[in-house]
Amino acid sequence: MIKVLIVDDSALIRRIIRDALLQNPDIEVVDTAENGAEAIEKLKELNPDVITLDVEMPVMNGLETLKKIISIKPTPVIMVSALTTKEASVTVEALMSGAVDFIAKPKNLFSDFDSFVKELQSKVVNVAKSKGRYAPIIESLSGISKTRGNLPEKLLIIGSSTGGPQALYQIMSKLNLFRDTSIVIVQHMPGGFTRSLAERLNSVSKLIVKEAEDKEVLYGGMAYVAPGGYHLIIDDGKFSLSKDPPVLGVRPSVDVTMLSGVRVFKDRTIGVILTGMGSDGARGMEEIKKYGGKTIAQDEKSCVVFGMPKAAIERGVVDKIADLDSIPVEIERIISKL
Repeated sequence: MIKVLIVDDSALIRRIIRDALLQNPDIEVVDTAENGAEAIEKLKELNPDVITLDVEMPVMNGLETLKKIISIKPTPVIMVSALTTKEASVTVEALMSGAVDFIAKPKNLFSDFDSFVKELQSKVVNVAKSKGRYAPIIESLSGISKTRGNLPEKLLIIGSSTGGPQALYQIMSKLNLFRDTSIVIVQHMPGGFTRSLAERLNSVSKLIVKEAEDKEVLYGGMAYVAPGGYHLIIDDGKFSLSKDPPVLGVRPSVDVTMLSGVRVFKDRTIGVILTGMGSDGARGMEEIKKYGGKTIAQDEKSCVVFGMPKAAIERGVVDKIADLDSIPVEIERIISKL
């Protein structure tokens, strides 16, 4: 049984999360708490496997509570956030500070509840299994221009999901500036959160990091974060945002961005797959290898969830498997040699 502690100041939300989790026979809700201070006491007493944690609470907010949990008894934490600008910013900060994943509160309890139940259960089960450590795949992107024009010489595409914001924070804080290289980051997140993610990464990076915009031209020395809720396509030296159906259950899709980008940059494309659930990115990494580009996957030990890197590795399309601390060094080594 997976023991879960639910922390939220709203009795209604606590009940919704509890009912959602109890639909899975492998999950046990050991207790609930209505604020951070109460959660810390119950953490010591109940030793849960996973904690769901509200962002905005009285007495001790979600970010303060998370930091206490990490310092007292490190436990996988899933943030439960409302889709507001303020909560998005705090949620991203929590993901940078040690939370392993997050889920958005349902906007409409009647129409959104079933999808919320499935997503929450999936995240809890996967996070518990990891212990801290989807639509068919697009086969081709017709109509993508293969011309380079005045584009940067090289393209680095980084894909991530569960545990990704922490990993991205570490990587982007260490990477040096390469003026001949554009970086594109595809992190599985809904709209509203990716702009906050870009701002946080920008604050620690030697590069300028921003959320990508439709029709925006790629420049060297820049890093672009795919906007949540859109596929990010590289077409004729510009970004194109698409609301096409999710691929492997996700939008933005790492595969979509990699498959379009490699058609333009060919053997000067670098693909990196970080921690995350599912297999998104494996098909894209395969295409990068086919064009003669280079690929890196995060190793199992440093991943929160090893799903995405494992899928690429098992496909036989990874040049280098590296721990999180070594990935920036590997990226710079490859860029300097391309």
